[in-house]
Amino acid sequence: MKDNKIDIEELIIRYCEGNISENEKCYVENWMSESEENFQIVRKMYTLILAADTHLVNDKRVDMAWMRMKKSLDGCDNKKKGKRDWVLWMQRVAAVLFFPLLIGAYLLYINQQNVDSSVAQILEIRTTSGMTAKTYLPDSTLVYLNSGSVLRYPSEFTGNTRDVELMGEAYFEVAKDPSHRFVITTPQQAKIEVLGTKFNLETIDKTEEVITTLLEGKVLFSYQKGNRPYSVEMFPGQKVVYHRACESIEFYKTDGVSEIAWKDDKIIFNNTPLKDALHLLEKHYNVEFVIKNPVFYQYSFTGTFTNQRLEQIMEYFHVSSNIHWHYTDTYGIKNQIELY
Repeated sequence: MKDNKIDIEELIIRYCEGNISENEKCYVENWMSESEENFQIVRKMYTLILAADTHLVNDKRVDMAWMRMKKSLDGCDNKKKGKRDWVLWMQRVAAVLFFPLLIGAYLLYINQQNVDSSVAQILEIRTTSGMTAKTYLPDSTLVYLNSGSVLRYPSEFTGNTRDVELMGEAYFEVAKDPSHRFVITTPQQAKIEVLGTKFNLETIDKTEEVITTLLEGKVLFSYQKGNRPYSVEMFPGQKVVYHRACESIEFYKTDGVSEIAWKDDKIIFNNTPLKDALHLLEKHYNVEFVIKNPVFYQYSFTGTFTNQRLEQIMEYFHVSSNIHWHYTDTYGIKNQIELY
């Protein structure tokens, strides 16, 4: 409630979640009955909440869930209420809904009209800086999406392969299906093919690198070299770094603990070189580091951090390696930290 007036935005969210009183339920349903536009706003809001609850679904499943919800909330008198500007309303409700859920979920199909429901639609999940998300794909593959990343996939997998696109970083636990390979493509023209496995994948626009860390199963990593396709088979405990600029790959041994700690909201250094440690901090805290003393690149660090402020971790660098630091004035999106 605000200024003794019913806040329809808040009510609709609670209506779709089933957390609403009888009087409030009647108010929302009366508002819905005023126009088809109002009805569609609530239905689309229900679809968004269903999606943001990490189970993104296709139109048929939304219809079934919507009918079940409507049936359970049926039966109010029709009372006319004032109309709202639905565009402004959707902007406001998006801010209310997505920020607490730590997820930006864009359902590209909900604004398409008269689309054949038998055709799979492309869904997209975006995570903003400093936020992560967890979701399940239509084949029950589990995905954790790291800060500032984008994942695109169809509402239903059809054909011989399960194709998705990733920009940023994600951890996958791929559902086993020997007859349908799971294929991830990246902006760096790299491709990862699996049948059922656990691995972490990161694509870095700034350096045009693709980093794959395999925990379980097997992965076929494909890349371009001299306009020709090449591929290497990865095994558990391996990390492959593909450098698109020079069209080369490097292999490393790893237990994967440091690479996937982000999905549990942790930062783990395990004899981690400073360059890689700063990269982890940049993603986690949405900052940018500038190293003024090249000697620092020789340093490595070990330690585990959970819910610590960035300043506390920087103090750890200072005490252990006499690295000084300070924030610099910047007008960009990210705060800049200088190491000297």
